[in-house]
Amino acid sequence: MLRRLPGTLSRPLAAPLRASARAPVVGGVRHASGTTHPGRWIGSSLLIGTVALVGAVYYYDSRSVAHEHVVMPVIRALADPEQGHKLAVKVLSAPSWARPKDMGEDGPALKAELMGMPLDNPVGIAAGFDKDAQCIDGLFDLGFAYVEVGSVCPQPQSGNPLPRFFRLEEDDAAINRYGFNSQGHGQALSQLRKRLAAFAAEHPALFPNGPLAPPTGLPRSLRPGHILAVNLGKNKTSPADSDDDYLRGVRTLGPYADVVVINISSPNTPGLRALQSREPLERLLRGVVAERDAIAVNGLPKVAVKVTCDLSEEELADVASAVRTTGVDGVIVSNTTIRRDELGLQSENAGETGGLSGRPLFPYALAALKTLRPLLPPNVPIIGAGGVWDGADALAMARAGASMVQVYTAFGYRGVGTPRLLKDEIARTLAPGASWEKQVGADYGGAAGMKWDAARVAAEGAKLRAEARELGNVLTEIREKMDSQRLAAEADEALAHLAAMNAATLSADGTGLPEDAVRELVHSAVIETPAGVEVVEAAPASSPTPDAVVAETAIAIIPADKKVAPTVVEIEKVEAVEKVQPSKPKNTFADQVHSGDRRLV
Repeated sequence: MLRRLPGTLSRPLAAPLRASARAPVVGGVRHASGTTHPGRWIGSSLLIGTVALVGAVYYYDSRSVAHEHVVMPVIRALADPEQGHKLAVKVLSAPSWARPKDMGEDGPALKAELMGMPLDNPVGIAAGFDKDAQCIDGLFDLGFAYVEVGSVCPQPQSGNPLPRFFRLEEDDAAINRYGFNSQGHGQALSQLRKRLAAFAAEHPALFPNGPLAPPTGLPRSLRPGHILAVNLGKNKTSPADSDDDYLRGVRTLGPYADVVVINISSPNTPGLRALQSREPLERLLRGVVAERDAIAVNGLPKVAVKVTCDLSEEELADVASAVRTTGVDGVIVSNTTIRRDELGLQSENAGETGGLSGRPLFPYALAALKTLRPLLPPNVPIIGAGGVWDGADALAMARAGASMVQVYTAFGYRGVGTPRLLKDEIARTLAPGASWEKQVGADYGGAAGMKWDAARVAAEGAKLRAEARELGNVLTEIREKMDSQRLAAEADEALAHLAAMNAATLSADGTGLPEDAVRELVHSAVIETPAGVEVVEAAPASSPTPDAVVAETAIAIIPADKKVAPTVVEIEKVEAVEKVQPSKPKNTFADQVHSGDRRLV
């Protein structure tokens, strides 16, 4: 008869094995063992890979809504404006594989042209973002066809004290008072040369003589359909009336740029905006153009000047005159504004000192563009900047005459997808068969409708010269008339005074004026008696009568040290003759000037 086995032995042998596979218990706590179920590992890996892939797709594609609605709000919440700015520059200066890109395509309807150079699209980034030329290719990869670096000053300077950059989120705006913080020409030149050397290493056939200068046949951007601009500024320590900083910038950085931009409109450098007046602006631009023409490379850079919308209509007319007379190639309107009260701002940072950018600036920038456009010939393009936020703003600038637009603050709020968003909005707004280039100047009936050509410029110049000559003649006539009236009045006064003196001082025997009266008469007629000159009385020609004139007394002036016969000058009585003004032909222009009906500009 079989005996029953103990309970511990009645279990299957596999049971102890499964028990031993369990995690050991140490101190009442079960610890993980080295054994993992294969299916669980594969599932976790797939989940992590999927998340990483989706994240990479969203990160690398600048069109992703995550950039505008997730990434940018997080950055604004965690970093102050200047820290966020520096982070964005660092990301876009990373290697190509590590930065986001525009995955869309620019259609033919977005083609544009600036200063004779083709552009794949009309959207650019304004100066102020990439101050030291650190992320040029990163910005091009986001879809900008025009990248403007700077402002770059000759010598490194730290700019204004912190804090100096403020968000106005309630107003979709920003205020900065950076003050031209720049690492200087040397750093910017190093970055531009480093970029050129990297391109030369990839395309050695284009550089038979080495990467010393940009290759012939390619723009300085090194990308067909793209433009690289360098914005030049001025050191705070430079004399206010000196143009040397700008000339040095053209000489040093001009060979590596498609466009050099003369920034005279930043509100954060004392005295800089005074350069927008006609005479100093003409002097500056004339020197800049001459310096540009002396650059010894193929394909000279174009020259543009950047002005503010804070200028009056008369001041904008002065800018236009300076541009026309100096041969500058283009104008950028507008820089930031110092306006505040009329903007209706809601943010608590609205009172900060500095230049304001963003949506509240747009109507003022557009108004300045509309004022300036008719004052320039069509071959001098205008770049519209200031508050451009979406495709509708860009098209409004185009219809007012802008050849392309730049963004700045919108880029900070909408994120890396801003250029693609603007381009898609423009393309959707355009009617079938329409294009950006057909929208440029549409408010005037197209570029040709602006009716500005060489003949018109010459005719208006001739008209201005004729008016200037006529004005000069009017002023001459007025001056001569005033001189004649003054001389006549002085003569009448002198004769009256002379007669009064003679009547009052006639001697009883009728011998004429005594010597002291003569001397008094000389002084009263404003005739100074020089030292060494003697005044004598000549003998009367006949006995005077009470109504006789003083002229019967003659005065002779002779040197006291010379004994010569005195020359006698006798004054004869002359009957008053009524003055008759000669008749003159009617001068309509002069009459309008005198009456105030015509303004002299």
